[in-house]
Amino acid sequence: MAGYRIRQSREAVGNSLLWGAGRVAGWLYRIYFMALPENEEDVRRSRRFYVMGDSAAQTIAQLAGGTFLVSLLLSAGFSDAQAGVVTSTASLAAVFQLFTMQRINRLKKRKLFVCFCVLQKLLLAVLFFLPLMNVAGTDGTFLQALLLCGYFLAQVWSQIGTPATQDWIASLVPLGERGSYFSKKDAVAVFVTVTLMLIMGFVMDLCAGPRQLLGFLINGSLILFLALLNFGAFSLMKEPRLGETTPEGREIHLRRVRKRPGDMPDEKGAPCPSLSVKKGKAASCGSLMAEVREAFRDRDFRMAFFTNLLWLTAFYTASPFNTSYQLGELSLSFTFLMVVGFLGNLARIAVTPAVGRLGDRYGMACVYKYSLIGILLNFASFALAVPANAPIMTVLGTVFSALGWSFAGIGLFGIQLELIREEKRTLQLSILSALGGIYGFLVSFLSGRLLSFLQEAQPSVMGVKLYAQQITNTLGVFFLAVLIAYLKFFVQKREREVMGKG
Repeated sequence: MAGYRIRQSREAVGNSLLWGAGRVAGWLYRIYFMALPENEEDVRRSRRFYVMGDSAAQTIAQLAGGTFLVSLLLSAGFSDAQAGVVTSTASLAAVFQLFTMQRINRLKKRKLFVCFCVLQKLLLAVLFFLPLMNVAGTDGTFLQALLLCGYFLAQVWSQIGTPATQDWIASLVPLGERGSYFSKKDAVAVFVTVTLMLIMGFVMDLCAGPRQLLGFLINGSLILFLALLNFGAFSLMKEPRLGETTPEGREIHLRRVRKRPGDMPDEKGAPCPSLSVKKGKAASCGSLMAEVREAFRDRDFRMAFFTNLLWLTAFYTASPFNTSYQLGELSLSFTFLMVVGFLGNLARIAVTPAVGRLGDRYGMACVYKYSLIGILLNFASFALAVPANAPIMTVLGTVFSALGWSFAGIGLFGIQLELIREEKRTLQLSILSALGGIYGFLVSFLSGRLLSFLQEAQPSVMGVKLYAQQITNTLGVFFLAVLIAYLKFFVQKREREVMGKG
């Protein structure tokens, strides 16, 4: 009798656990596979959650990159040039999009995949806990290897999830509202980012010297919280992507379905899901090289690709080395850089919504062209910066940068969305990002070699010493001037043709 009761008790516990597991599985399935927006309010709420999640993501990018990452790398024994190359591996990581884009394209629902990629940002928090190993007596070379591998792996996950994320939010925002929405989103994200960076700048200065490890631990804890916030916000968004539907138009869940007549099979015979949320549109799946060849046969894709290459040339020639220049040769403090950055970005926040409306009115390429002038002046300021005038030139450069970035990121993304066909959006955004990532890393690597050579050569003009970063920033100014001319004489003309057809 006692054995019977024990078996009954075990069965009851087992049934209870199965019931609970079923409830949890059903709850997760509804969140990640049945998140179709049912009305306009669902769409608006999803856009707000995206603002929250993207604000956390942009803050993570700054707290786990830029000044804070360079400080971590320098403390681990990396040189200025090596630190610049490490930060540029985020661009190289985009190559993995080439190997994943077709599988991602076949996913009928991408929300779970995007959220899983977001969760990998926890690795960036772990990076700032790794110096504890050095304190415990770990070899410095091993610590450097862990920092490089951890940062690169986190960037790989971030990069392969980016095209699906971009396609997701693009499907939630109509074409005529994108400039306004993305500018408002960026204004919120910038405010959150610069506020937290200002606070962390004070913390890092207070923890300078022997207490630097404490500063890294606080920064890592903040990144940990923001990564979970990013994951939670994206999980609450709706995904306007239909899977298979019944003849009545209802979406089918939890059952095997037949291929629809409009779906084209890939080389393995698997159905290729539609890239569009609109019923009836289907996209063919081909081999990797076939997709790349098809993309480059498209004149508009080639234009978007060349625009991206010019931007990457200018950015990675100069920008990766400016943080170490400020902290090293110019001897500027964290607090000064964070305060100046905060004040400069207040101007960016103020003008971004208005600039976004101008983008909707006059075209992305037109306004993007003018925003690049601000970044050009930022590079010019650092090209003229020396220890004697460092505070003044840093203030000027930061203001120009803030004004330029009020639309630079939005404008480049907007041009890509205008020139890339909607039914091929995820695939071609992946190709664009992956090839651009390889190119950007190559430019950064070559610029790093040039920087090391110039630092050893110590060039001078008429007896005045030139710092290596002054030369790299001068090159950045030149390439930005070329990009601005290309936008004016080629991209703007094509944009008017595309928008005229719409």
